[in-house]
Amino acid sequence: MDIPPIRRRAWIATSPANAYDLVADVSRMAEWSPNVVKVAYADNVGPRVGAVFTGVNKVGDRVWESTSRVLTAEPGKEFSWEVGDGVVRWTYSFHANTVVTVDWQVLKLLPAFGSTEEELRRFRRFTAKGIEDTLIALAEAQCTR
Repeated sequence: MDIPPIRRRAWIATSPANAYDLVADVSRMAEWSPNVVKVAYADNVGPRVGAVFTGVNKVGDRVWESTSRVLTAEPGKEFSWEVGDGVVRWTYSFHANTVVTVDWQVLKLLPAFGSTEEELRRFRRFTAKGIEDTLIALAEAQCTR
C-alpha cells in the first residue's frame, strides 16, 4: 500500500520573501493550520538547515507530538522539513506573484496512518483538506493586513 503525494497551490497577497518568513516561523503555524496546536524550534534557533522543531497536533480527542528537522531554508524560495525519522516530508515553495505550493509526501508508512487502503485514502483526504485550509487561512491573513 502506498499514499500518493499531495500538491496544493494558492495565491497569497504578499511577496515571496514575506510568505517564506511567515511559514518558516513555525511558531505561527497554529494560526493557520486547523490541526496544529503549537510548534517551537528547539533552542530558539530559527529556520536554518538542520534546525529541529517540535509540534503538537490535535484531531478530535487525539493529541500527538512530533519532532521535525529542517531540510531546506532558502528565504523567498523554499522551506522544507522532514517529520520524525524520515516519515513525512513537507515542502513549501514560493514563486513569482507569490504562488505558494505545498508538497506533502509520505516516506514511511506508520500504523497511525491506517492499515487498510480505505483508511489510507481517508488519511490522505484529511491531510489534503488540512493543507487547503492552511493555505486559505494564510491567504486570508495577508488580505486582512
